[in-house]
Amino acid sequence: MSKLTLTQAVAVIPVSESTLRRDLKSGKVSYDTDAKGRKQIDVSELTRVYGNLNTERAEPVNDTAEKPSMNGTETPILPFLTENDNDKVIALLEGQVQDLKAQLSAEKSEKSELLTLAKNLQKQNEVLMLPADTENRIGFFARLKSLFETNT
Repeated sequence: MSKLTLTQAVAVIPVSESTLRRDLKSGKVSYDTDAKGRKQIDVSELTRVYGNLNTERAEPVNDTAEKPSMNGTETPILPFLTENDNDKVIALLEGQVQDLKAQLSAEKSEKSELLTLAKNLQKQNEVLMLPADTENRIGFFARLKSLFETNT
């Protein structure tokens, strides 16, 4: 997925850096941190919160080293954004949607496997909890009664 640094994000959104920092701190805008502890904001998150990106003020993206990858299918960061890049942003977001669909599919299959395992464990517990011999079992009060009868 495409992530921008704080400076790069300010270049494409219609708010100031202080407003973006305030929104990050309040949780209005979500972010990740890279290996060096710098905030990384997803392009789709900026679009969600601030609407269309202002690509006229965009700066070239210089930070291409050490891109964190969760599953290796993330869309790379665009080298730069210009005023005619709506199609690129749409393509980028569609790529992110495909990545999320793949992750959702993997999570659903894992959930299904875990539910099957839980059902099997529940069946095993039911079998283990069955009394061994219900015909010859004597209850507590019957044992107590037999103790009094043998002592008297």
